[in-house]
Amino acid sequence: MSQERHVVSDTGPLITLEKLGDGYRLLRLLYNRVFIPRSVLMELTHGQFVDENAYMEHYGISVFLEVVEIRGTPELPGSELLDLGETDAIRIALERSLPLLIEEETGRRVARQLGLQISGIAGQVLRAFRLGAIPLDEAQEKLQELLHAGRINRKIFDGVTGALRGS
Repeated sequence: MSQERHVVSDTGPLITLEKLGDGYRLLRLLYNRVFIPRSVLMELTHGQFVDENAYMEHYGISVFLEVVEIRGTPELPGSELLDLGETDAIRIALERSLPLLIEEETGRRVARQLGLQISGIAGQVLRAFRLGAIPLDEAQEKLQELLHAGRINRKIFDGVTGALRGS
């Protein structure tokens, strides 16, 4: 499997996928594997599922989402402003030289400063459309769902919708 088909994710984008109808399907169209640190899985399951396996089974992602351990603990400039899930996800993306799905602005800023390629779920909708993985009407529908769920703001919605039309 090529590295382009792998991605690392923070908690926010995965919560966003939970809000979309069959949200994990969108990532399956783009990636073979999503790597997450254990801290992200703990954030996803806390208070909602009996355990981590119940979460994975509920969304049918046991073979798609892979929990990985962080190999090293390099200092990350700005990490004192981030939560553990963001810090760990950034470290894994750096260690594996992979793109990072992250939505929180402070985490995005730190990741950009470290040279990581980043995206949120709205960007992944645009990517899926541009690659021909989903048709225009589905892309527009997903963006509407994101807007109505409060997962993107009007500015992002308008920008990505404009990019869809310009593709």
